[in-house]
Amino acid sequence: MNKILVIDDDESTRVTLATYLDELGYEVYDTDNGLKALDLIKTKNPDLIISDIKMPGLNGIELAYVVKGLKYNIPIILVSCYENSELRFAEAYYFAYLPKPLNISDLKINIGMALKRAA
Repeated sequence: MNKILVIDDDESTRVTLATYLDELGYEVYDTDNGLKALDLIKTKNPDLIISDIKMPGLNGIELAYVVKGLKYNIPIILVSCYENSELRFAEAYYFAYLPKPLNISDLKINIGMALKRAA
């Protein structure tokens, strides 16, 4: 069973996404910020990270830099309802970017591709 870490400071979005992924058969962990996510990455060793970009503390792009810097080979899907100019400079650090509200078909396709690539 693949493990997915969901990171979003919006509780409603995070819980909805985590519940959906759980129903699809994934083992899901979730947290509300990037700093807590680093602890979960170390202890749970997820196969995929889905992270909001705009969060207090360590945002999604910063988290992607840290994860790659620590040599974790974990694909990251970034999501946001905001356009972010940093995205184009960070392309080497994340697998995909999906705008909110999430299109479920796009999400499922990207999850499948990311997990296949990481295997």
